[in-house]
Amino acid sequence: MPSAQQARTVGLTTTEAAVLALLAIEGERSAYELAKAVGNAIGHIWTPAKSGLYATLPRLAKNGLAQTRGRRYRISSAGRAALDSWLTTVEPGAREAFFLKLFVGGLTTPEVLAEHVEQFVADTEERLSGLRAIEPTNTNTGHDWHHRHLLRYGIERAEHELEWAARVGRALRRGPQ
Repeated sequence: MPSAQQARTVGLTTTEAAVLALLAIEGERSAYELAKAVGNAIGHIWTPAKSGLYATLPRLAKNGLAQTRGRRYRISSAGRAALDSWLTTVEPGAREAFFLKLFVGGLTTPEVLAEHVEQFVADTEERLSGLRAIEPTNTNTGHDWHHRHLLRYGIERAEHELEWAARVGRALRRGPQ
């Protein structure tokens, strides 16, 4: 597996990558079975519009990234190569893609996932810094009183995410137990 690269993913949308990942994990499936798998497996991480999911499969087949047998699809070798490229590409600020890559992390290496976690930490620290810079300017009166609730939420969420990411990083170094 190549090391993660700091670049844009070549040509795959998040939906295309997610569908390819599901095909890699689940094997040959129909569009209906994939839509059901999304709801049962990764719906809490990534939820596409059903129309987008159904439209993605023929496009993947047309582009040689999936193969069809009747109404069933499976990932092709070109699809697996494209998926591997997407999995190893670290994308600053791509929060949804990060969570999806971590969810399908068994398709790549712990080292690649650790690079994604490092980028997530950097993105979260930057967001937290921006929120903390706003905090002293909030007067906690008038509209600021209302704004403060969301500001505190953003700060607490970022702090929680940093703690969570530290645990994930340690788990990746340790490996499955």
